[in-house]
Amino acid sequence: PGHGGNNIGSQGSDGSLEKDITLSVARSLRNAIEKQIGLRGVLTRHRDEIVDLDTRAAIANNNKADLFVSLHVNASPRPSATGAEIFYLSIDEYGAEARELMEREPPLVSIVGGGSREIDLVLWEMAQIRYIDRSAQLAIIVEEELRQRIEMSPRPVQQAPFRVLAGANMPAVLVELGSISDPEEERRLTSARFQNAVADAVVASILRFRTYLEQSESKIPSESDSQDRSSISLQGP
Repeated sequence: PGHGGNNIGSQGSDGSLEKDITLSVARSLRNAIEKQIGLRGVLTRHRDEIVDLDTRAAIANNNKADLFVSLHVNASPRPSATGAEIFYLSIDEYGAEARELMEREPPLVSIVGGGSREIDLVLWEMAQIRYIDRSAQLAIIVEEELRQRIEMSPRPVQQAPFRVLAGANMPAVLVELGSISDPEEERRLTSARFQNAVADAVVASILRFRTYLEQSESKIPSESDSQDRSSISLQGP
């Protein structure tokens, strides 16, 4: 759930706060994930408190999360700027180094007893780069599922250099649930019906994305039993 504490995020004309909406949706989503598909949902904050962006990614990484979903609420002075949007990380600002990292094969090191292990040493701010393609696919799936349940923006899937996504060492998306500056949409955002619809859409997206991964991996030849792979994110100062 985005924002928290003194960082209230966007505010609607009726006094609704982004930090409260995102926490409420996140709780509904966690419960839906655990009850409907039996996976563990980990929140980056459980109450009204500040959690910095790198810490959010660290929580996901340390819990070995399979997916990272950041929840937010938009605000805009333009009346037409309504509806949900899904973002995945843009790597343009990282330049050639990022593109080289995406294509680089991880080094192999020998392990005791024979065989070898692949070790990825990934700078914290570039952890997400290896997952851009899968994050893009996840964003498309989330958009399709949300579209069946809530209003979408005219530009529903976009890329942006959001810091909260950069350190996530797994497929990651940021979901803007709607524009709180629109009075009608503010009322929807705070309703249990809307929030449950979002939770149902993301749960359906998780199931579809898991199927997508299974089908993708079934097309790749399996590695030798003597090889294992580890990935380590290195956080800078």
